Amino acid sequence: MRFCFFGTYTVGAGYPVNRVLLAGLNRAGHTVDVCRAEVWGPFVHRALSTHNPLRLLLLGLRLVRGWGQLWWRFRRLECPPDWIVVGYPGFFDVHLAHWLARGRPVALVSFISLYDTIVADRARLPSGSRVAGLLKQLDRSAFQAADAVLVDTDEQARYYADIFDLDPGRFLRSFVGEDDVEFSFVPPAPRGPDPLRVLFFGTYVPLHGIETVIDAACELRQERDIQFCLIGNGQMYPRMRERARTLEVEAEFIDHWVAPTELVRHIQEAHVCLGVFGTTAKAARVIPYKVFDAAAVGRAIITCDSPAAREMLTDGESALLCPAGDGPALASAVRRLRDDDGLRLSLAQTAHAVYRSHGCPEAVGRDLARALQERSESGKVAE
Repeated sequence: MRFCFFGTYTVGAGYPVNRVLLAGLNRAGHTVDVCRAEVWGPFVHRALSTHNPLRLLLLGLRLVRGWGQLWWRFRRLECPPDWIVVGYPGFFDVHLAHWLARGRPVALVSFISLYDTIVADRARLPSGSRVAGLLKQLDRSAFQAADAVLVDTDEQARYYADIFDLDPGRFLRSFVGEDDVEFSFVPPAPRGPDPLRVLFFGTYVPLHGIETVIDAACELRQERDIQFCLIGNGQMYPRMRERARTLEVEAEFIDHWVAPTELVRHIQEAHVCLGVFGTTAKAARVIPYKVFDAAAVGRAIITCDSPAAREMLTDGESALLCPAGDGPALASAVRRLRDDDGLRLSLAQTAHAVYRSHGCPEAVGRDLARALQERSESGKVAE
């Protein structure tokens, strides 16, 4: 098949989804033409959530200039694509792609909804506000402009179909995956006499459930053979640091931006990597990047038990799944891996095998191309 990967999509370190899809389609043996214009810079959500009128004006001007570049590059393609894939963020680009497609099908990468992220999950805006309504309409119109909308889990697909009142058949699951070159596999080794090193990394948003991690670390603070390391910063960081101080939690906090190479080193040095534990609705619908990161490197994973997690992980085989928002349950899971090194090693190996089957670029590209080809052959494209 021939694809055109299209848009002002980001290739920043914090958003691997586009790079994984591009690499995956190429490695799966398909032809991929790239039509890209730089607009957003490395931090997409910061650009999208600004309220500064001047910055919004400059962003709009960059977007218009980018669309001119996209139009020119698309017109110069030697062969028409079988599918146009609009990378994330493609909320605006998908309309240009739909116009340029002239009947060819368009797939939109939309693992994140603006309305769901800014309003429902992070509560940055009241749900009844005018801006929230505009964000919801922006999401819905983008989804309607695509013949297929790629989401990271079936749970997310059902949610989007419900909240935006759209046909569930419009959505396709495509795991976010992770790059296996940068996040390369290092076989897990027996722990020996070293303390169990438990690693969390993230941006401290509500779905991460950092308070659960802090509570677990508090319960384990007298057990010197367990060490916690938390990497990241963000919305809830000040509150979580204060919570840790109040509970007298002894953990290592790294609060600055960590480059991917340094993050990989931290994962390799860890015995256990943590996923998400938030009690928000979104936490139950996603499999976060950090789970794929840990599985790619080959480390044991503990994350919350949710319908989304069970789409890829099996409790006790490829991860330990514990109730969301339950610090004591997380502490018990950590103790279990401290006391049973064989289980920890088995979980790590199986998690990596699951990653090779479903989360590495080849697997992601293979599964996406197959799903889009089946959709084309069946005629199930949006009208």
